[in-house]
Amino acid sequence: MIKIYWKKCFITLLSLVPVICIAAVPSWQIVPNESDLTFIATQNDAPVTGKFKKFTGEINVDPNQLSSSNIKIVVDISSMSDVYNQLADTLSAPEWFNVKQFPQAIFQSKEIVKTGDKTYQIKGTLTIRDKTLPVTLMISQEEYTPTKGRVKGTTTIQRTPFGVGQGEWADTKTVKDDVTIDFTLTAVKK
Repeated sequence: MIKIYWKKCFITLLSLVPVICIAAVPSWQIVPNESDLTFIATQNDAPVTGKFKKFTGEINVDPNQLSSSNIKIVVDISSMSDVYNQLADTLSAPEWFNVKQFPQAIFQSKEIVKTGDKTYQIKGTLTIRDKTLPVTLMISQEEYTPTKGRVKGTTTIQRTPFGVGQGEWADTKTVKDDVTIDFTLTAVKK
């Protein structure tokens, strides 16, 4: 009787193995020296570009299993750099990113949808200064092999709902509200 019970349990477990294997979405690791995260704001009608040098990710994506895929990107705000010497210091201040109190920005995917042959739309949330708002990323696949992938993406957010640019900087006449975020992300399968 016990032998039959264990045999049934073993057969049941074996029958689940293909389901578990099919459901497993591969994990990917960001290649920092092949990845880039920039932002473009507008001040006095001129573009101002900056870059975040450090960001990490939990990337679990399979183009054939998008409903089971998910992405989380954590940006180290203190890694900000710019073409001007003082802009990064200014943007780290309490009126802007307030890096001491809010050292990270976090993107978390909610839905990944294929929109074309090599294009995707990723709906998710972006958290900056402890404010979480919906955001949509537009992605184009540049490279995809079983072991390596590269995408380029873009989105435009408004800075003021996140509390970025307070006090005299809350007015959007000098520094526009729209900020474009562009990125290239290269990752290898773990």
